[in-house]
Amino acid sequence: MNMYKKIIGTFVSIAVFFSLSAQKFTPYESLLNFDFDELNKRATAEYLVPVRPGDGKDFPFWNSCAPSFIYAPVFEFTPVKKASYYVFLINDTIAFKSDSVLVSLSQVWDKVPVRKNNKLVVKSFDKKGKYIGDAGHRTFEKKPIFEGPYIQNTRPYKEAAMKGLFYFCHQPYFKHWIASQEPDMSYIHNAYPCKIIGATVSMAVMIAELNPDFRKDAVQIAKNAAQFLINQSCPQGTPLAFFPPTYYGNQLTARSPENIGKTMMMEAVQAANAFLDLYDLVHEDTYLNHALGIAQTYLKTQSKDGSWPVKVDFESGIPVNDVKAIPIDLILFFDRLKLQYGYTDFSSAREKAFDYIKKDICPVYDWHGQFEDVTVLLKPYENLTNCTSAPFAKILLDDKNSTEEDIKYALELVRFCEDQFVIWDTPKGNNGIHPIGTPCVFEQYHYQTPVDDSACNVINALMAAYDRTKDPLLLAKAVSLANTITVWQDASSGFLATLWMVRPGKSFWMNCTYKSVKTLLFLDKYLDRLIDSGSVSR
Repeated sequence: MNMYKKIIGTFVSIAVFFSLSAQKFTPYESLLNFDFDELNKRATAEYLVPVRPGDGKDFPFWNSCAPSFIYAPVFEFTPVKKASYYVFLINDTIAFKSDSVLVSLSQVWDKVPVRKNNKLVVKSFDKKGKYIGDAGHRTFEKKPIFEGPYIQNTRPYKEAAMKGLFYFCHQPYFKHWIASQEPDMSYIHNAYPCKIIGATVSMAVMIAELNPDFRKDAVQIAKNAAQFLINQSCPQGTPLAFFPPTYYGNQLTARSPENIGKTMMMEAVQAANAFLDLYDLVHEDTYLNHALGIAQTYLKTQSKDGSWPVKVDFESGIPVNDVKAIPIDLILFFDRLKLQYGYTDFSSAREKAFDYIKKDICPVYDWHGQFEDVTVLLKPYENLTNCTSAPFAKILLDDKNSTEEDIKYALELVRFCEDQFVIWDTPKGNNGIHPIGTPCVFEQYHYQTPVDDSACNVINALMAAYDRTKDPLLLAKAVSLANTITVWQDASSGFLATLWMVRPGKSFWMNCTYKSVKTLLFLDKYLDRLIDSGSVSR
């Protein structure tokens, strides 16, 4: 009898194990009770509504350089003298008539094929129906619409985050900091100290908090990496006091003549946040004081209109051109100093920066890129990116004091990010392989590549929008993008890929990995609460 009980007990244990395993890997789409038939219908209808369409009066045409669209666009064409009406002709087969030359393609958008090089010609006619010339033409790509469910998560988000985090515990360029205050330049992205070595500090702090076995080494890594940033910083009394450099060494674009001796003004804030992370861990005033020193320099260098130049001479602080930064990260940094540490000295500068964005960026919709490895000498709308627009949408959505107009604008920015940068699907190449991992998010017009950091930008904006609206379609889109992070993670090592594309090697940016880890950990806690509540249905 005892033997039979043991056998039965064994089978029960196995059954429980598989039951728990099945529950563990149940896709989030099922756990959140998404009705994709309904969500897909809604998404299809929404794609007929243009994103922030230009009208020739109050709203500019931001899409002059846009290569592709998911939402039906409105293009800028000049009215033809004596024209009575226009015929919009797409690919010589799809046509509609309009009295205006500024009209959405929505009435035929569902007939336009998903492909590159769709050709639009706008023909003008007089009141007698006589053709009098073309008002203009445009070539564009129509991208696939949202049609869930997509690929499922390969592991729970928290597990993916922890594996991604602990991957660094065994990397030589990361462990190098245990005994050195100089970077291992075999990891070439250390050429960008504020961004990458700052992320090294924050990553080490997170490891110290979550992995007791590696805490001692992680603390030492964080301190030595932080000390390097301090050693490289401008001394007190100089125009950019306390600022670590944007560029270091002679690798990547740090060796470009246009970057030698220059710095990006919005880079130092990333190092400042890393100093605060380390201060929170070890409570040593050196790190808090350096972060505050950086903040004080930002106060001294802010222009009257609330802006900062995007790029300056590192020694003199003199701008290298007239291009202004979009200070999203700096607004969040000032908020952190006030909310977490009680410093109100920066509140006025924060409001001036916020007002600058509201007055100078929001109306014209020029959410341009400000990357240290891409030129900042750009024409309006030449290099739009989600890296400024999505975080600003999140700021508006998270702010309890935002007006209805602010929320409306933020939700439109979320649509803009999806329209311009999200790729829901892609065809196989001639070799039968999908060249990129989808769903994904491209970084910018000048880098049409799926980047995990950009996916996180859009995920976080979608989640903030869901928080405001409780619209399950927004949540479904966020989960669909987040699942791709787990799919492109190396299952054995935990390596989180920066670029979701088929290519040799493991090129990655540590700051992007850090963003993925933080986003996955946030989603884990947030979705757990939703799942425990039983449903996300409205």
